[in-house]
Amino acid sequence: VAASNAGGAGSVIGDTTTTMLWIGGVSPLSLLNAYVAAVAAFIVFALPASRAQHKYAPIVKDPPQDLRISLRHVIDPGATVDDAIAVTNLGSETETFAVIAGDGRVGADGAFDISAGEPEDAGSWFEIDGLESGQVAIPAGETRVLPVRIAVPSDALPGDHPAGIVVGVSRADDGVTVTNRIGVRAHLRVAGEVAPALEISDVATSFTPSIIPFAPGTVRVEMTVANTGNARLGAVAAVSTFGGTSSTDPSSPVELLPGDARSVVIEASGWPVMLLAGEATVRPVVIGDD
Repeated sequence: VAASNAGGAGSVIGDTTTTMLWIGGVSPLSLLNAYVAAVAAFIVFALPASRAQHKYAPIVKDPPQDLRISLRHVIDPGATVDDAIAVTNLGSETETFAVIAGDGRVGADGAFDISAGEPEDAGSWFEIDGLESGQVAIPAGETRVLPVRIAVPSDALPGDHPAGIVVGVSRADDGVTVTNRIGVRAHLRVAGEVAPALEISDVATSFTPSIIPFAPGTVRVEMTVANTGNARLGAVAAVSTFGGTSSTDPSSPVELLPGDARSVVIEASGWPVMLLAGEATVRPVVIGDD
C-alpha cells in the first residue's frame, strides 16, 4: 500500500488535478515533497521486491532453444511414450514438491486447469518416476528431471485427451497453509479418425431500444456452444441481424475441449421493427499450441 501510494506522487500532473492547482494558484513545485516519500518507498520496497521476484521467477536473457511449456504426443492405442519434466527449486532452502498428474479441463474463465480428484481419462495414463509417495525433495537452486511414461489403453478412443502435471509446494505459517502450484499441460491425441464438430443450442435473445428515436437498438443473444467432436477446438460465434453482424473476438476464440460446453453472449445492432430476424453461427478454428 505504501509503495502504491508513493508511486502515485506524480499522478496529479497531467490530468484535471493540474487545472485545479492552476485555478487555486498552487505552484507545481509544492508537489516535490511527495517525491521524497516516493524515492524512499522505491528504495525500501521496489529493490527488495524485485530481488525476491527474481528468485522465484528469474529473467533469462538467452533461454535454451529446446525449452517446452507443454508435452505434446500423438499415440496409438495400446502404445506408450516416454518423456520428462524438470522441476527446479528457486528458493533458498530445500523444499518438498508434490507432483500429480490429472485430467485436463478448461474453467469458466477460459484458463486451463487440472481436475481435482482421481483422474478418469488421460490423467490416469501417467507414470512419474523419481517420486516417493508422490513427492520429491529438491535442495535450493537444484533441478530434478523426472521421467514420465504415458501408457495409452488399447481401448482408448481416437481424438484429443487433455491432461497435465501439477507441481505444488505448501508452506505453513501461523496455522495457515499456503500452497503454490505450477503445471505443465499435456496435449495427447490418440491416433485414429479425428471428427471436429461444434453445435449451438439454447439460444435466447433480448432487445434494448436506443434512447435516440428511430435509431438501432441492441440485440443481446446468449447461446450455448458445445464441442460434440473429439478434437480440441476454438470457437468464434457470430450473430447477424438486419442491423449488422457482430461476433466474439476472432483473435481470442473460446477454447472447447471434447465434451465441453460454454455459454457465449454476443451483442449486435438491430433496428426496432415489429419482427427482427437474424442468424447465429459458430465457426471452428485451430487454436495455438498452448
